[in-house]
Formats: sequence, structure tokens, C-alpha cells
Amino acid sequence: MPITGAETPHATISMTTNNAAYMLPRAIELTDLFSGLPAGYLVHLGPVAEMTFSYLDTFDFRLYHKGLICRHHDRKEYVLTDFTGTDQIQGDGPPLKKLFATDFPAGPLAERIVSVAGIRALLVQATIMRQSQTFHIINRDQKIVVSGMLATHQLMRTNGEPVLVDAFLRLHGIRGYDRILTRINALVQRQGLTAEYAEDGTLRCALTLNGYDPLLEASQFSIVLDPAESIVHAAQKIFLHLLKDMERNINGILHDIDSEFLHDFRVALRRTRSLLGSIKKMVPPADITYFQQKWREIGEMTGPVRDLDVYLLDKEAYHSMLPEGLQAGLSLFFHGLAQQRVTEQKKLKKTMQSQELHDFWEQWRHFIKTTLPSSPLATGHEPCKEVASKAIKKRWHAILKTGALISPQSPDADLHRLRIEAKKLRYLLEFYRLLFPMEEMELLVKSLKKLQDNLGRFNDLSVQQEMLGRYHNDLTDWEQKKAIKVASALGGLITHLHEEQGIIRQKFEHSFSQFASADNNNLFHLLFD
Repeated sequence: MPITGAETPHATISMTTNNAAYMLPRAIELTDLFSGLPAGYLVHLGPVAEMTFSYLDTFDFRLYHKGLICRHHDRKEYVLTDFTGTDQIQGDGPPLKKLFATDFPAGPLAERIVSVAGIRALLVQATIMRQSQTFHIINRDQKIVVSGMLATHQLMRTNGEPVLVDAFLRLHGIRGYDRILTRINALVQRQGLTAEYAEDGTLRCALTLNGYDPLLEASQFSIVLDPAESIVHAAQKIFLHLLKDMERNINGILHDIDSEFLHDFRVALRRTRSLLGSIKKMVPPADITYFQQKWREIGEMTGPVRDLDVYLLDKEAYHSMLPEGLQAGLSLFFHGLAQQRVTEQKKLKKTMQSQELHDFWEQWRHFIKTTLPSSPLATGHEPCKEVASKAIKKRWHAILKTGALISPQSPDADLHRLRIEAKKLRYLLEFYRLLFPMEEMELLVKSLKKLQDNLGRFNDLSVQQEMLGRYHNDLTDWEQKKAIKVASALGGLITHLHEEQGIIRQKFEHSFSQFASADNNNLFHLLFD
């Protein structure tokens, strides 16, 4: 079949819905692709174009899980689209660096990204070079009957060597030439090409080549267990999963990419401590004591940066609580927090890179893989579903008993203890949720989460007032005028938080009664008796 680079004949092209897009299993020449065209039909080649773009997403692929793709093109242009490419938002944005949704100019693009990505940084997950060539197929009368484009995608590796990701062919039918388009589609399909190219296929292939699996990077804890396997073997799987969760967040903590890396690290750490406590009768007590203490120390080590993150992330909310006259003092306060965080982050980075912590990781890994599964205690070899049911029931009844004793006159410490009990139950439900019917477990977790939201907010307000009170009483190093402004702002803030805490406390009884309802109790016994 003749293929020419000659100038394309002039024609008025009226596009219709007669379009097709094909995924190519490999790079292919147009010469081969259209070798079966009728005699006298020619393919005119257009220019070859190259462009480089990057796919962006959060560390845990929040955009991908919402069916969205974010591309960054040359200069500062960004495109946000769904997997089909039909729903697009385009706009300018900042240069590629440590990028947050709030860095984009106000508008639809920023609003959509922030609604999904939240406070997580957008990271370059893959950089693609696209090489494309347009073409026209003309008939014997020198009329354009089909237009199209052939494109290949190559992943740009860090070592500079491109790797083929995929290729695709687009065909655009011209009004009045439907028969030849049908024939060309049949010709293409006979060569094994499948229709329905979608960009998410390119994204998935590129991520796989880069060693990522978005489905495994989801934040929800999920692990498959055999109901009959021993509890120590089930615990081994869970501990290894949690260890991986912590390790995958360390790089983000060291480079201070966003606050969620440290948050997720601490969640995995708390889950680890909780699981250790739940199996303390199944492994030698000395091991439990030693590792619980070490994990507690690591938790304390990571605490200062996380506490500061919580306040800095709520900066706008705090400002909204105070009148304009106190804003200057609050700004000074947050400026001091930001400086303090820089100091604490340096300490944290040094500790996270220490030989002592490295040695502990290896101790813990050896315990999980070797010591734990060979536990000499008979209780460690009971079926995990049976043990899980007993542990969940024990925690459930403890919550009902503790919560029923709380009255409006009870001290704050009682709600704090109930919050801890609820968190331990939540971890147990997460660890073992796939051992039980999914729909019922989701209902139970949803009900527990509502109670946790109430208790968690109440506790947060207590902690915030305590922390702000310490700052309020320790302004001796500040210049007098600044100290007065900061003290006034913190005083106003503490008052506002105290009032909010009172409202949350009043809602506790309703939250607890919903959790302890007859429907929940029936559901609970259905699952675990």
C-alpha cells in the first residue's frame, strides 16, 4: 500500500460520532496496519510530534481510587480527567515540586483536586513521552475519507532509558464515508487490535513498570486470614503487614513530604501495640514487655512533630474562632509553632536514621518471622477466628459496661478510658474483619466510628486546651508586647474550645445510646456468638 508524506489534499472535514480508539499490543507501523486497504487508497502522513507529561497522584493514589487522572504538561498546564477522558478540567498551576492542592489558583481545578487529595501532596508517579503521528486516508478521488493518529507512550526512567508502555490508534470517520470506515475498522480488528482504549490503561501500565500497585496502596487496612490458622500465625501476617505500612512511610517522613506520612506511620504503630496487647497470653511475657516498651518509646519520639502538625493543619479553623482584634496574636503564635516544628523535624529525622532504630527493626522482624510462630504456649495455637471472636466480645462488653456508668457528672478521664477501649475494639474489627460477613461488619464499624468521632473530638479539645494553656503560661521568653498579644489570642481560643467541648459532651449520651442499641447488640451476637 502506498504511503506518502506528500501534502494532504484540502478538504472540509466534518467529524461525527464515528470514532474509534484501539489499544495496540505493541508498536506497529502504519504501513503494516493498513496494508489491506482497497486499491487506489493512499495514506498521507502528517508530522511527527513529541510531548512529555507527568502523571500526578497522592502517595496513596486518592485520585486513582476516585477514577481521576491528573496530568502535568509543559510549562504550567494541568489536566484533570476521568478514566474515559470525557470529563476534563484544565488550568494553570504551580511548577512541579512538593505540590499541594491549595497551591493551585482558585477555580474548578483546585476545588476538584482538594476535594479528593485533601492535605496530601501531589507526587509525580510516572513521566511519559508521547510520540504521535497524524494521518489521512484518501480515496481514488483524492477525498479524505478517514483521519487518525497513531501514538506510542514511553515511560521515562530515572536512569534515562525509555521503556515502551503502550500504543494506541485513533480513527475519525468523515461524514458520508461510513462504509469505508466500517471496512477499515474490520481490517484493524482482524489484526488483533481491541477497541476501547482508555487512558487509565496507560496509567496502570506505567505504574506497574515503576513498581506501584494503586490497589495495594489504599489506606484501608485489609488482610486475608484463614479462620482455622493459629492465632500466632494470623498475628504474624498482621504484624508483617503493619511493619510494611510503617516502612513505606519512612521516606516520606524523612523528606517531610506531607503530614500524612507520619500520621499513617503512627496509626500502624498503634495498631501494632494494640495487637501485641491482645496476644500477651499467647507468647512469652518477656517478649511482650520488651517490645511494648520499645514501641511506646518510638511513639513518644514521633509525638512532638505530629502534635505540631495537628495545630498547624487547623490554623485556618483557629483563626475563624477569634475576632479580628486577636488575629495578630494568633499569627505570632502559629509562626512560633512553625519554627518549633522545624527543630522537632530535624530531631525526628536524626532519630529515624539512627543505628539504634535500624537494629530495633531487625529485632522486631526476627521476632515476627521466627519467635512468634514457634510460641511454646498452647494458647498461641488456637484457631484465629475463635480467638478473635472472644477478644472482640470481651472488648465490646467492656465498652457497654464503661459507657453505661458515664453520667453528665463523670470526670473527663472516664470518657478518655472509653475512647481507648473503643479504639482497641476498632483495631480488632479491622484486623479480623475478613473472617466475618462483610456487610454486617461494615455496619458495626460504621456505628462504632460514630461513637469514636464523638469521643475523639472531646479528647482532642481537652488536649488542645491543655497544650494552649501551657503556651499561655510560658511566654516569658517573648517580647512583652508580643507576649500580651499571644496571651490574649490563646485566652480567647481556650474559651472557645471549652465551649465547644461542652457541646460535644452533651452529645455523648445520644452517641452512646445509638451504639448500644438493640439492633447493634443483635448484630453483634449474630456475628460473634
